[in-house]
Amino acid sequence: MKPSEQESVPSSIFDEIFSGSADPWGYTSNFNEISKFRATIKALPKVQFKNAFEIACAIGVLTEQLAKKCDRLLSVDYSELALVEARKRCRDLPQVRFENMQIPQQFPTESFDLILFSEVGFFLTLEDLHKTKEKIIAGLVPGGYLLMVHYRLTAGDYFILDGETVHDTFIQNSASSLKHLGDPRKKFLMLDLARHHKRYRMDLFQRL
Repeated sequence: MKPSEQESVPSSIFDEIFSGSADPWGYTSNFNEISKFRATIKALPKVQFKNAFEIACAIGVLTEQLAKKCDRLLSVDYSELALVEARKRCRDLPQVRFENMQIPQQFPTESFDLILFSEVGFFLTLEDLHKTKEKIIAGLVPGGYLLMVHYRLTAGDYFILDGETVHDTFIQNSASSLKHLGDPRKKFLMLDLARHHKRYRMDLFQRL
């Protein structure tokens, strides 16, 4: 059952999804997902980060790739079932820590030089998205980066918002705290030659 649009999608929904399949969104098999993850890593603005935070890591496929760029990486997810798979996948990566955390009600107190907010914003209400934005900004060190990646779909299973709204919310009224650096893919990808890359939006920000 789809939750009320007055509340963000609860963790029980994600546990239900992952109980039906270890990889419900095809992170290890779908060409579009594999390509998106590859582009996400390539879009990172630095070679190495001291302390990074990944919101909604799911089964840890992107986590495994991101970890190579991080001295320390905290990856969180709503679903404990997803985290079981993520911990297995990344068991040989000592720089990675996993926690069950529901954003924005829970948020780490430490500071980060990279936060990855990918494919999760559309499961939040607009109110919770604004709270998440505030906490992300507060959690970034000066000069730290926020990379956002979301499909542009206007509807999907359990979606409350669309990807465009999620990204536009971070751009609006943020000039005093976040510098919007645009779509980092423009540095390495001809968007008009890769239609599947147009299906999702990518925006990079830097904390002022």
